[in-house]
Amino acid sequence: MERRIAGIIYILITFALVNEMSINVQARDNNKRRSKEKTGGFQKNICDITDRDSKVHCYCENTREPRNATKAECWVFNGGIPRDDLIWQSFASQPTLQTLSFNVRVEGALGYVPTKALYYLQRLRSINIKYGNIIDVTPFAFANLTNLKEAGLSQNQIETLQQYAFAHLPNITTINLEDNMIIDIDTEAFYDVPKLQKLVFTKNNISTIRNGTFQHTFNLLELDLNKNNIYHLNRRTFDGLANLRKLDLRRNRIHNLTEFTFAELWNLQELLLGKNDLKYISERAFDGLSQLKKLSLDDNKLAALPSGLFEGVRGLSSLDLRSNELHALTFDNIKPILDNLKPLNSNLLLEENNFACDCNLKWMHALRNETKSQNTKDSLDTVTCKMDPPIVSSAYNKMPEPDTVEYNHDILHAGLTIETLNDKNVTEKKTGDFKELVEANDVTAKKGVKRTVLKIRPETLPCPKTTVKSTEPPYVIDSVIPIQNEMKTFRFHERNSCGLLSFNLALRIACFVFFFT
Repeated sequence: MERRIAGIIYILITFALVNEMSINVQARDNNKRRSKEKTGGFQKNICDITDRDSKVHCYCENTREPRNATKAECWVFNGGIPRDDLIWQSFASQPTLQTLSFNVRVEGALGYVPTKALYYLQRLRSINIKYGNIIDVTPFAFANLTNLKEAGLSQNQIETLQQYAFAHLPNITTINLEDNMIIDIDTEAFYDVPKLQKLVFTKNNISTIRNGTFQHTFNLLELDLNKNNIYHLNRRTFDGLANLRKLDLRRNRIHNLTEFTFAELWNLQELLLGKNDLKYISERAFDGLSQLKKLSLDDNKLAALPSGLFEGVRGLSSLDLRSNELHALTFDNIKPILDNLKPLNSNLLLEENNFACDCNLKWMHALRNETKSQNTKDSLDTVTCKMDPPIVSSAYNKMPEPDTVEYNHDILHAGLTIETLNDKNVTEKKTGDFKELVEANDVTAKKGVKRTVLKIRPETLPCPKTTVKSTEPPYVIDSVIPIQNEMKTFRFHERNSCGLLSFNLALRIACFVFFFT
């Protein structure tokens, strides 16, 4: 009896164990199914695709085993890939990828950021896409990748950055959008990117920057806008960039800098404005840049600088003014930063300008002797200025004789004597040569004679009667009807003038009419 009972118990226990094992197997299968669904139901290992007809081929370094690769370089050979193509789900086979790049080999083969693939790569730190035709970067294109640090989208024909194009990327530090066709940047294109430090827009088609475009990039250190079509800046353009260290605006079309243009950039150390169309700079254009160390204004069209231009940038130690149209650079101009130009690592570059040889350039001699910077010395050694054309004939101060009126004017320019012209053996050929010589000397007279500044003794440099101290565009004031801004001043002086006895009767009548009308 006891044996029977023991047998029945054994059978029941065995049945229970079998049933439990069956339940566990079924649960494991269900878990695998759910995991497969969660990872996209991929059928292929993205690192091990050998099918020649595949639209994407990836090479993974070090390993081709699923879930082990950390770096993949992919080529896109065939176009027309839908955004939800199954090939993007295959990236779920390598969720540990940290570096991923796409090289598009066929024009038009990739017209979007493959967000569907990035969705499975939460450990990704670097993404780089080249040679696509991504016209628009759409909202949340980078799938809110919390570990992403670098994003490169150069040479992709991008035209627009839509709202939230780069959003919820808490660890991103660098975004490179070089060599695209960007025209429009939404003011919310960069959102929740607290660690972004470098933003590159080199070689695009940006002409205007909306106020507030960089309001969310408050930790940005470097902004590169080189080689665009920017023509206008205002004091709201760079709102939010209080921590910016370097701003590159070279090779744009900027023609004017108004007051406080860069006032928000309190920590800026390097400002590059070379190769623009700058003609006018407000005296207070650089106010607020107390940390500025380097300023380049080379290859512009500046004819003069306001005397107080560098008052707000007294820490400036590197200044590039080469290839402008400066006719003067006075001691007042350079005084606020003069001591900064003497240390070994300082720079002052002034070649290829239109300086006039006058006493405004005397300070160059002193700086050449005191500076320790070889770059500054080399530049000062080659700076030239223009002298007025010299008087080359004593006949210039003589009253012309009746029979010499024809050639006295030529004497002043050609440097020839009266005796030479009176020579009876002068042939028609020599007369032709003489005319060519006169014309050549006329050109020289107009251009002036160039001399090296440091080869002229300072005490011999003449002082001009007046000195242009501003680069603001001149206003043409009507002598009868004043411009709008001067109306009050005009009326004030007009009233006061009525009390002066020395004024003529006509002015008194005018005053009389003025007060009674």
